Amino acid sequence: MDNRSVLKMTPGRAALVGLMDCYVRGLLDPFVTLLEVHKLMYFMQVAGEPLRLKFVKATYGPYAENLRHVLNAIEGHLVSGYADGGDAPDKELELVPGALEDAHAFLENTPETQARFERVSTLIEGFESSFGLELLSTVHWIASEEKILDFDDIVNHTYAWSERKKQFSRRQIKIAFDILSEKGWIEHSDVREAAHPGRTSDKK
Repeated sequence: MDNRSVLKMTPGRAALVGLMDCYVRGLLDPFVTLLEVHKLMYFMQVAGEPLRLKFVKATYGPYAENLRHVLNAIEGHLVSGYADGGDAPDKELELVPGALEDAHAFLENTPETQARFERVSTLIEGFESSFGLELLSTVHWIASEEKILDFDDIVNHTYAWSERKKQFSRRQIKIAFDILSEKGWIEHSDVREAAHPGRTSDKK
């Protein structure tokens, strides 16, 4: 019996499947980690999709504990790998054969969700890694949730978030900030960007 036939497709589930596929196509690996799924769904909710996920500031960036209920529901139906062990950030999830076709068919009839999906897909281009998505979501959270307007302060808040955030160079934070701004994810017309030419040679 096809497990997918007994699971109701919803806009959120279709978006999750579509984003996983979009993301994987930018990688060499056939899987997405749990950390990356949290970040993809974070941006989907920020885009306006009513997912009712309760994101909080966590070690690896925005994290929603109640996303586990979604993943438990679709395990074996749309994705595989979540049931193996706990919620380790590097847990590997893959799409179940046929899930993508079902998701695309559903999205074709839900234009608002489709538009949000496409907006997120465009945003993550070039950030297809756990490092890239953590960077992008961390900078977005600081700028939007913590209302930090000064770029120097954004850098300082990034480094103060957790010890692991110090892996992000100032240059990388600036790239993420500029992409988020250019693509309309944060408003920063009043942001005061300090020029530090000597700091642009940080690691890429």
